[in-house]
Amino acid sequence: MISKWIERYHLLETAQQTYRRRLNSEPVFSLLVHFTYSYLPGLSESECWEKFDKNEPAFLVQVEAYLFCRTSDAFLLDEKTQKVLSKTDKQDLLKINRKIFEICPSSESFSYIGEVNPISCGRYELVRLTKPKKSIKELQAKNWTNEKHVTDWTWRLTDKAYKEQLEQGKRVVLRFQSLIEKNASLDEKKAYFERHFRALEGYLGYRGVRQQIGNLYHLEKRLFKDKYNQPWFDHGARTLKLSYMKKLKSSIVNNSSYQEAEAHFRSVLTEDLNKKYEKWKAKSNKTEV
Repeated sequence: MISKWIERYHLLETAQQTYRRRLNSEPVFSLLVHFTYSYLPGLSESECWEKFDKNEPAFLVQVEAYLFCRTSDAFLLDEKTQKVLSKTDKQDLLKINRKIFEICPSSESFSYIGEVNPISCGRYELVRLTKPKKSIKELQAKNWTNEKHVTDWTWRLTDKAYKEQLEQGKRVVLRFQSLIEKNASLDEKKAYFERHFRALEGYLGYRGVRQQIGNLYHLEKRLFKDKYNQPWFDHGARTLKLSYMKKLKSSIVNNSSYQEAEAHFRSVLTEDLNKKYEKWKAKSNKTEV
């Protein structure tokens, strides 16, 4: 399937070739391959590592493929109505898929991205940023081609991770009462807050994550003010120093073959499994002693 997609959707094209297609008001496609692994069903963690130690199958490897289609408003323009087709409207989506099929015969039927479950990785999920809408008049005035494509994806905390961190923040504020009751020093209060703030600053510095952590921080500050009627800066709190995620240098280029991506994943997987195996082995040896 992936091999067919690579050929059908020109997935090995360079960024420059893809950009030319966008200038020609063509849809462009990209493929995200997500490799994951888990313990074999019905086996405990220890049982899996024991099998791993004997070089027996112990893990289930899963490959999820996500095919994306990016379109410009110029492509989405309906010649009859002179309106930009909406990806959220079911009837318009049928028209959009027909337009894609005309350019790319045998193409898949695409769904609106908002109806697809987010791609998750640990505590994080990949989400699309909302881009501002532009009117047809604005686009025509710019001759359709001057609309720059911006990065419109980011990672953020999953709903579960966000809610867990929200509850943790509430507990930190409410438990501060014990420090007030024992008349703790300012240094003790600072140390109390510091552990929590370092945890908040420990999340990966993606744009979506920084926004969420900033929201949590301000909610905690407001809760502190409401409960104790005092600014928490007077009690050892400080502003956060959130990191920024720099552009990562990919180990393989974006338009690498699937075989290269799979081989790279296997090497990363092997390295990760060996590290976890050594930790389990050390822990197991301590238990036996």
